[in-house]
Amino acid sequence: MARPVVKKEFSLSDRVYLIEIIKGLGLTWKHFLFNFRACFRPGPHTVPTCWQYPEDLREIAPIFRGAHMLLLDEKGREKCVGCGMCARACPAKCITVKRGKVQEGEEGKYAGKTYCAEFKIDMLRCIFCGFCEEACPKGAIVLGQEYELAEYTPEKCLYDKARLLANYEKAKSEGKLKPARKPVPVEAPPPKAAPKSKPKAAAKKVKEKEGTKQA
Repeated sequence: MARPVVKKEFSLSDRVYLIEIIKGLGLTWKHFLFNFRACFRPGPHTVPTCWQYPEDLREIAPIFRGAHMLLLDEKGREKCVGCGMCARACPAKCITVKRGKVQEGEEGKYAGKTYCAEFKIDMLRCIFCGFCEEACPKGAIVLGQEYELAEYTPEKCLYDKARLLANYEKAKSEGKLKPARKPVPVEAPPPKAAPKSKPKAAAKKVKEKEGTKQA
């Protein structure tokens, strides 16, 4: 059933647009005066001017999520074991992982008994949520602070294993590696209390046994 059309009647203030224009200008002047007073405050990021990119670059927050990278341990071995937990946790389904078994003589390259034979991330589909970083049990994948990710062709937006390792080497040389995440403390479950015996049920069983003996 269609809804009836109700004709709205506008008041005089609604029909005179000058009043709404004055309200909008008042809001504009309010923000202008706020930014003007900020010019005289000490500290960074207070002057209301444009940043001349790329000459002037802002400081990136430590929690910023940018380009992905695959990490190496202290011995220079790959941490990733190819378990695929990152691919399962990814809501955009942009990660592809193939696992391989470490051959004899290659134990010094990988930290585990298995490794990622193929690792691909489609950056055109990635939403930078960080679920892959949280789901990784080995802490092998991290979203770094590199944000200049524009490319001219879609093929260059498909990051393979070699590029992810190169991102790690680049961030390490520039001193832009994130600090290791602290493990979340987990409280031990309280000890289970011993089940309380039911005196009534126990007494009933004793009476039943005595009755059978007398019989």
